[in-house]
This record gives sequence, structure tokens and C-alpha cells, in this order.
Amino acid sequence: MKEHLDSNRVNFLIWRYLIEGNYRETAVKFQKEWHVEEPHRQLDFAQHVKSHALVNVINKGLLYNSLERDYAQSQQVPRDAVAALAELGIFGPLQAHPPPLQLEEQQFPQQADKMDEDDEAEPEPASTAPVPSGGDVENNRKRQIDRQQQAPLLNGSPAKRPRLSNGYENGVDAATTPMELDGQNHSDNHAYPSPKEGEQALTPIPRTDGPEQGTQVEKVEELAAETTFIPLGPGLDDAPTSSPTTALARINGESAPVLLHCQWHPRDPTILAAAGTDALARIWNVSRGATTDPASDGHVNGVAPNFHILVEDDMQPRATVTAMAWNGDGTVIAVATDSGSKARIDLWNTDGTHLQRFEVAEPPVIKIRWNPDNATILGIAPDNGEILITIYQAGTPNTMTYTLQQHDLDSEPPDVAWISESEFLVCGGNLLMALRCAKGEITEIRRFETREGDSLTQVQFDWRTSLVATCGEKGFVDIWDSAGKRREIGAHCDAVTALAWQPLQQPSQPFTSDERLLASGGEDGAIFIWNALAPAGKAKCSMTMGPPIVALAFTPDGAFIAGATSERILIWKVGDHSIPRASWSRAPHPGWLSPRPNPETDEEDEHCLGWDATGHKLAYGVNSRLAIINFR
Repeated sequence: MKEHLDSNRVNFLIWRYLIEGNYRETAVKFQKEWHVEEPHRQLDFAQHVKSHALVNVINKGLLYNSLERDYAQSQQVPRDAVAALAELGIFGPLQAHPPPLQLEEQQFPQQADKMDEDDEAEPEPASTAPVPSGGDVENNRKRQIDRQQQAPLLNGSPAKRPRLSNGYENGVDAATTPMELDGQNHSDNHAYPSPKEGEQALTPIPRTDGPEQGTQVEKVEELAAETTFIPLGPGLDDAPTSSPTTALARINGESAPVLLHCQWHPRDPTILAAAGTDALARIWNVSRGATTDPASDGHVNGVAPNFHILVEDDMQPRATVTAMAWNGDGTVIAVATDSGSKARIDLWNTDGTHLQRFEVAEPPVIKIRWNPDNATILGIAPDNGEILITIYQAGTPNTMTYTLQQHDLDSEPPDVAWISESEFLVCGGNLLMALRCAKGEITEIRRFETREGDSLTQVQFDWRTSLVATCGEKGFVDIWDSAGKRREIGAHCDAVTALAWQPLQQPSQPFTSDERLLASGGEDGAIFIWNALAPAGKAKCSMTMGPPIVALAFTPDGAFIAGATSERILIWKVGDHSIPRASWSRAPHPGWLSPRPNPETDEEDEHCLGWDATGHKLAYGVNSRLAIINFR
């Protein structure tokens, strides 16, 4: 345990982890306060925690109570003591009201006296008393029938009396076996001998706030079977090879491009653009109903999808596409390429027709952003150790430039976001500034005071509220209003890796809500959804995935959010984060591996994640693999 934590705080967190079952929230607190990335593996006591911990404790108490009653009945214990013990459970009396027989004695005293007289005339236990005659047996049977007929009038039907149980006698679903304790196997499928027989109580549905919990009973849809893989090059497909060594050699060979960018058409769900190394730049036509056919070697419906190449013939085969972006209506896509000592930006339409080219003085162009009216392109590139911002006018050769002095592109890579048709924000390191392009030049509007010691990595602008969200390496998410006032949120215990505003279905309608949602993901493996308009810095909901989050993506209608790690994807419904709606894990394949000859670490730098225009298909790509996952 961390010595700087108060012992009461430690005990409280462990109690929540062991008893309350709130594993996810507690795990996040462990990560933030103790800097323990995987509490379920690193904490000494975690390995001893079982699913249904509280249910397990109660079951053992009920087992002990049942054994105690059985022992009392088998010994020479006074009859009134045995009766009192039989009516007492671990939470007190088993009945909140007097038993039916007591009510019967109160309301029918004469009949009760007669029954008492009959009871006194009953024989002793079978071990010492003679067998009763036929008449006595018949009288006993009649008295039992009378009591059963009167009991419903006095205390309700015995069949409606709920049994004291943990609610799991028949399992959490039809396919689940009954729960066993300490290796015991009960023939009646009960987790413990029930002291009262009657109708079984309704089975509770335990819920969890993450995918790691054993208490989860709702089935998470597995999407691995609904995946199509797009071949990225002529020498790279999913066809089987003679051996894993041959496959790995082919993946790491010269014909294996590495995927760096993947973007769906903003309006057409059948068009997907992807680009990367080895002059990879294509637009694919993906069928709406495409699914993986086992006989198709991973291609769509047995045939590789049609595509258009977005690289001119004079481009070198080893060129790299460093940036790519569709304009707002999807009529044009801009592709930035780095070919050794020179770079350029090319504009293409959806059928692969080249439209325009802009030459770039120094490669590479690391960012491309279209402004809202689709008439201007903003590009960021290095310039003699500084950063050059260039504004290109689509359809004309006109350009405007601005140099960020004393700012290194490699150590503090910048990000940019348009906030109007002529104004934009640039962030990177300790820099956050607003600029305007007008009258043929780019001018500075203002600089914002940022957090000392932090390094900003992303900036996202919300067109509905005019709020700006930034994040950085210290785990903070900052919300900026139009006046430049900053609200700080201590979101993650490590660097923030992903930031996204929730899309709204009717962007043209005036915004009148008191809630605007922003999602963040971090290297701590946590995903948070924040209300950017709330004064407090408390998350609206949170989810955990364990490994670092590499990408986040909302569906276009904002109803679902996908979170990706280097190994899997989980999809939640926004507003119902208790469990994921779907899960996808990447199966072993050489294409997922890093193509670097001698990688120092297993870290994968570039992950692509995005929904199509309908929110039905999800594209996920890394290294030399591109998967199209069918969600709906």
C-alpha cells in the first residue's frame, strides 16, 4: 500500500473492491492515487478476490445457519429452543410478521385449544412411541389440510413466500451452471440449503461498469465474424502461406505498405480512403452488405473491392503519404506526399480524377485541414527548424504563409482546428494561439496562457457551443470559452491520447441544452465522457479497457462510441455505459506486427479508427492490416 495514503482511505477502497463489487471505479482510483496500472494483477490481495464476493459471504453465513439448525434438531435440545433457532437467520427473524399458526391461535382460540389438546395426545417420536392407528393418521392428515386451507387467508399463499436465496439457483442464464461454493456440489442445484421452501425470488441482473468483471450477464456481441479485410498492396493480402515464417517475410518485405491514414467519405458509406507508406493512396468502393467469406481469402465477397489510385505516375514507389483529408461535402480529398527531398499536396475527386497540385518547399506536411466553406486548405510543415503554416486556395495558385518561430516540429508536434471560415487555432507544447487569414496574409489574434510544465498535443473545436477542448501529456483536459477563460479537468493519470466531441444529429438547430459531451481516452486505459458545460470536473461516465487507449470515435449520430487499444475494440452506447454493446479482438496475423526491422519496443504509433456515414461499419487499421467491422 502507498504509505502516503490514509489507512481509512485504503480500507475504504479495498472494501469497495472486495465487497461492494465496484471494480471499475475502484480500479480507476487505484490507477490515479497509487499509480498502479493493473490493480487486478499488481495488488497482492486482488488475486484472492472472487466474483460475487458479497454473495459468497452471505451464502456461507446461510450455510452455517442451516447447519446450526440441523445440529440443534439432531441433539437433545429443548423444543422451544429449536423452534426459536429455526426462525432466526443471519439477518434476524426469517419472518417480519408472526407465523401463521400464531395468528391462527389469536383469531380462532377455541380451535387452537382443540388442536393443542390433539397435539398433546400425539405419540412420542418414532424411536420410542408405537405406530399410530389408522384413525389417528387420518385425523393428523385432516388437521394438516385444514391448516393449509386457512393459511392463505391469514398470511397469503405459502407458494408466494419468497425463498431466502442468492437468486442464482438456476444460474445467471440458461447456459450457466449453478454456482458452487468451496468445491461443494449440491444435488438440488441450490447454492445452499434453503431454510424455507416456496417460490424462487426473481433472479437479479448484476451489472458492471467495464468489460473485465465476472458479474456481467448481458451478452456482449462479438464482431470478429463480421469483419472484412482490405488488401493494401499487390504483394500483401490475406491468402494463406506455406508457413508463418514465409508470411512474416512477405509482410516485412518491400511490397508491404504501412497504413498511416484511413477516412470514410463524410456522406457516402461505400467510399473509404486509406494511405500510408510505399505510395499507398487509394479510394475503395466497399459494398454496403460486405461480409467476410471464408473462401474469399479475406476479400470482400470473394473479390478485392474496386479502388482508385490517388498517386500520379511520377511519384516514387517509396513515397509516403503524410496527411490526408476529405472536404466537408466529400467532393474532394487532399493528399500530402513526401518523396525524399520534396513534398506536395494533390487534390482528387471520388472517381480518382486529379484536380490540382500544390508544391511544398520542405517535407513533410504533417497536418491538412479544410476550412468550413471547403475553399481553403491549411497545411503545416517544417521550415528550417521552425514551423511553417500555409493556406492554400482551392482552384487557384494563391497561398499565404506564417512562421512559428522557436517551435520545433519534432519535439512538439502541433495540432490545428478551424474556428471560423477565416480563423483557426494552433497548439503544441506550451503554445495555444489564434490566427486569422485575410487580405492575403495570416496574422496573430491572441495567445492563450497555458498550464506551466504541460505540453499540449490536441485541440478540438465545437461548432455548436464555440467551446475549445485541449489536452496534453500531463493528463489534463481543458475547456476554453470564447473569452479565453480556461476550465481545468484532471482527467487521466497519464497522457491523454484521444479527444472527441460528440456529434449532434441536427447541427443547424440552435443549441439550447445544458449538456455538451466530450470524450477523452488516455494511456491509463480509461475512457471518460465529460459534460463540458457542467461547472464541476466530475465525469458523466467512465469505462476502462486496461491497455492504453489509442483511438476514440463516435458514430455520426453520436449514439455510440468506440474505443480502441492495440489489441481490441469495445463499443458502448452513450448514456448506457454499464457494459459494452459489442467487442472485437484482432486475431493473430503477421500483418498486425510492426514492420520495423529492429523495433526497440512493441509500441505501435499509428492507429486508424473511424465510422462510416451511417454508423454501421467501423474501419480499424494499423501497420499492414485494414479491417472493416460490421456493427449493425
